[in-house]
Amino acid sequence: MYLSNSNNQLSTIFLNSKLATKTNNSYRFNLNTAIICPLNQKILLSLEEFSIANAFKLFNSTNNLFVFGLHQPAPPGSLIQLFEITIPDTINNPVKFCEYVNNYYIVNKNTGAAGYTWVASYNKLTFKIEFASNASFEIRHPSTCYDIIGITYDQLPLFAGTNPSFTLILPYPVNFIPVSNIFIKTQEFTLQNINSFGTITNTLARIPVNSNPGFKIFYRPTELNRFLLPIRKIKELHIILEDENGNELDLGTQPFQMMLKIELIYPFEDNVAADKGSIGYFIKNDLRLPDEEVEEEDTIGI
Repeated sequence: MYLSNSNNQLSTIFLNSKLATKTNNSYRFNLNTAIICPLNQKILLSLEEFSIANAFKLFNSTNNLFVFGLHQPAPPGSLIQLFEITIPDTINNPVKFCEYVNNYYIVNKNTGAAGYTWVASYNKLTFKIEFASNASFEIRHPSTCYDIIGITYDQLPLFAGTNPSFTLILPYPVNFIPVSNIFIKTQEFTLQNINSFGTITNTLARIPVNSNPGFKIFYRPTELNRFLLPIRKIKELHIILEDENGNELDLGTQPFQMMLKIELIYPFEDNVAADKGSIGYFIKNDLRLPDEEVEEEDTIGI
């Protein structure tokens, strides 16, 4: 890990999103006093603190569509009616989800579906959503809320079973947690952090959501991750917050605060062997025989 070895005074940058210029979900901070690094040193950047309210909305434009179709007599039989339901962002638990889609079905079913019932319910023992109807039905594309309600994308379309008649229990428990982790990303410089696919993501830090909804998320690492920056001047910063799926978080007017720590370091010498620290380097340099023969003392007669 890099450690500051310079006598220069360290700096901290306190960023308040209320004072940033917001473009879509990107926050631009313009620094009136630029951070300038001497020519013979480099900048170490680390995240010292981060705080934000745990008030994230679960449903947004990327995951708020629930689509199902009523069939007669059975898929791929004739379609009675197709329901495309946009879930509002005020829904935050599976009970309210079921109430909303049930009410939508009752209000919006056409004359062809008038004689059929369709009900969604949440099982508090299995944590799964269950559906029942007196007509055959399917949950189908282009639904986007599958991860939340307990389906995977590959399982769509998902048809109701026939025993008991036209019931469907979703395969997995629900996941009504809006955000599990917050990823802070920058645009001014490349940070060599990678994701599960080995892709460089420019992530400054991963913030675990460690508080209940409505409370404050506060992050202060016990050990700082210091990044050696390839630039010598910081005048502007662009910050983006993403969830664990790589989707940008739309905070609306919700603010966040973060504090960055700036340290300086003298670069290491470049005349270090590329294989230093390896077994080969150890054998060549530490286990080699001496160049000259060493004469041993005559111990006879002692």
